[in-house]
Amino acid sequence: MPETGIATSIANHAQIQDRKMPEYKLLAIDLDKTLLDNSHNIPRRNYDALRKCQDMGICVVLASGREVETIERFSDELEIYDPIIACVGAIVCGEKKEGKRDLLYHKPIPAGLVDRVMEFTKDVGWCLTVHYPDRILALESDKYTDIYHNQTGATFTFVDDFYQIIEGTQPTKLITIVDADMRESVYQNFLEKWGGEANITKTNPEYVELNAKGVDKGIALMELCNILGLSLDQVMAFGDNYSDLPMLEVAGGKVLMDNASDEIKAELKGKFSDLIMAPANEDDGVAEIIENLILSPNG
Repeated sequence: MPETGIATSIANHAQIQDRKMPEYKLLAIDLDKTLLDNSHNIPRRNYDALRKCQDMGICVVLASGREVETIERFSDELEIYDPIIACVGAIVCGEKKEGKRDLLYHKPIPAGLVDRVMEFTKDVGWCLTVHYPDRILALESDKYTDIYHNQTGATFTFVDDFYQIIEGTQPTKLITIVDADMRESVYQNFLEKWGGEANITKTNPEYVELNAKGVDKGIALMELCNILGLSLDQVMAFGDNYSDLPMLEVAGGKVLMDNASDEIKAELKGKFSDLIMAPANEDDGVAEIIENLILSPNG
């Protein structure tokens, strides 16, 4: 029977104990289904592990598809104000100082592409949410916007002249929210129409997200490391979903949660012999890896 969960992380730990661990200077950690439990809270064990990393001078970067506003909630809860990566890598913000963060990097979607996606989703009747650095717009409140709000805590601005307002603008990202059983067909439709000129990702079971071409968490992490003067070998990245894969691919330490899909596990295990499997998010997987490989690297 294959090893899973905590048994897998222990096996990984045993395999890498015998070789010298890098001195990690930065942890890049996804939020949903990685750092957070299934109720969207930070487990106490994860909290304690990250606070210890902070005390050691390790930079803790929260890297999410969420907007800056909803990442800030967890930054404040942790009392860790290091840079953040938001909107699947379209935004990088600097360290929070005196309640504010500088915008270090922002790559919005070209206006013409936004208009075409808007017209298409309007014609087929799919829910489209439009995400700018300072607000999220939608046409009306419905079960789909409720899904997003309940997942992230984000607040929407609902506007009757929604399509007129967004026409010709350059938002950070677009999300189409549909029933989970439709998500794959919507994703394939988006890939066929715009895959050559945009970054299309599957995140939550109901979401298809569209960002500018060249936007992903991996590129954002490289930009941030360049700004901070760090090597990617000094980075350990944690994730569970498709949008996390570019970040795991470029980081020196690659940590995949056991609650990732079998498809993602197979893909990364096939690519990387040094992939570290963490227990599931419900089993404090982030803390398990930090405790074993960073706080107590020699076992």
